Amino acid sequence: MLARETRHPSVSQVEVTNLDENSMKRMVLSIEKRINENMQLRTKYGDKPERFMDSELELYQELKRLHVLATAPELYPTFVRTRCVPSLLGLLAHENSDISIDVVDLLREMAESEDAAPNDLLVLVTALLDNGAAALLMEHMGRLSEAEEEEAAAVHSSLAIFESILEAKPDASSELAQGAGLLSWLLARVKTRGFHANKLYASELLAVLLQGQPDNQLALGKADGILPLLTAASHFKRREPADAEEAGLLETTP
Repeated sequence: MLARETRHPSVSQVEVTNLDENSMKRMVLSIEKRINENMQLRTKYGDKPERFMDSELELYQELKRLHVLATAPELYPTFVRTRCVPSLLGLLAHENSDISIDVVDLLREMAESEDAAPNDLLVLVTALLDNGAAALLMEHMGRLSEAEEEEAAAVHSSLAIFESILEAKPDASSELAQGAGLLSWLLARVKTRGFHANKLYASELLAVLLQGQPDNQLALGKADGILPLLTAASHFKRREPADAEEAGLLETTP
């Protein structure tokens, strides 16, 4: 288990009801409707935010309701068959960061569900990968600023999704590391100065991608990845880690 921030799950922000297949399908129809309405209004009134803001709020509220899915992972296979996964992933490119970040939180909660049977979780993870989630999450992280608390938390949640994917489908390691560019991103993140929870998480996730993965190890060498690792370690050349978290960062740097 890697370092994760303790965050209040979004599912606690909405009324949780007993979810069954029929109610889940109704929620999917509702979110699809809100997505389409908002898209149409944004296209028609792009320069008049007041004309589409109500639809944006309704879409955001509908997304919050969808968080209850994380409490019913046995419905993941049915949820995947509704084809809602690509619709949600499309929202990662939404101009309203509140919406795109909430999608990340939703996917994290679903992927981290402790009650999920391995096969049900694998169905969800496979659907995410088949619909380009890795590249879309990388693009979304590229638009976030870790100087902003909420956006830094979204980066952390994105890394948590990658971890969950690796746990459920270890053979996706090369796809994430090289195909989506996660390896390069992690290397760049660990060599930055100063401690941050995301830096620790990046170091730990990097170790997972490299451990027992010859393809990723070879890619690391070709990308001159040893230098960023040495740079990360050199920050402690003249001083001891300030606390247990910094010590953990030093220990986990590959």
